[in-house]
Amino acid sequence: MQDFQLYQQILGLVEPWEVKSVTLKPKEHEVDVEVVCTETVWGCPQCAKRMHIHDWERRRWRHLDSCQFKTVITADVPLVSCEEHGTQTVAVPWAEKYVRFTRLFERFAIDVLKACSTSEATTLLRISWDEADGIKQRAVKRGLERKPVRVNPDLCVDEKSAARGQEYVTVVARVDADGTTVDYVGQGRKRESLDAYWQQLTPQQLEGVEAIAMDMWDPYVLSTSAYVPQGAEKIVYDPFHIMKHMNDAVNDVRKAEHRALSAEEDATLEGTRWLWLYGVENLPEAQRPAFDLLKFS
Repeated sequence: MQDFQLYQQILGLVEPWEVKSVTLKPKEHEVDVEVVCTETVWGCPQCAKRMHIHDWERRRWRHLDSCQFKTVITADVPLVSCEEHGTQTVAVPWAEKYVRFTRLFERFAIDVLKACSTSEATTLLRISWDEADGIKQRAVKRGLERKPVRVNPDLCVDEKSAARGQEYVTVVARVDADGTTVDYVGQGRKRESLDAYWQQLTPQQLEGVEAIAMDMWDPYVLSTSAYVPQGAEKIVYDPFHIMKHMNDAVNDVRKAEHRALSAEEDATLEGTRWLWLYGVENLPEAQRPAFDLLKFS
């Protein structure tokens, strides 16, 4: 089997595309695979109207490596001139439009990016950070386009630190029988950050929301109340923040009582802060007599 026949099968090319030549470039550590188109009539990518090829555009794509060598596909891509849509570039079967990597390379790159950091992935794949980011963005776009429109009854809203300092993102996750899945990530933690999520839902989806778990961050509360029917009634505050507010209230009362007793030279509450903040079930046995004495004093 000749080298061009080998790559014809590896790339899965069928008429009218075929491998014309394979060139090894040892100095550049590249294998250049030249692909040609044998068809002279194409359909407009927009309306599918058949017409003769108007011109050609030479392009290159990075493919999966051949051993330790980068593999590059080179081809003259047909251009058609449509009366309705103007000059259009014909789609090639191995890559998306305007993308400089083949689909197989991007699929492999996504697996690498999932397995390690972006900086490590760029080194392994021999691509730039911007190229890696572009691969990720296209993958996210494809995933969102495939995501079915569905009603999510149970949602969780939270903020997450996205970088050093006070930079945050807003995360919305859906909860169902399959577990928890991130449904949306928005920049910042303002009301507008969550507004953008509600705005992309249909009226049926908004009506179908039954419970939204979140902390007591006012921008999230205001956004949910504005967009979700009976939204304020469907908010479920997480126990951590409820208990934090309760503990703060108990501690404020203790401090006020301690000041009042101290004015009468009564030190009963001195050093008892942590006793009041224990849950009854977590109170150490050694501390129970002292706490019982405080309760009935």
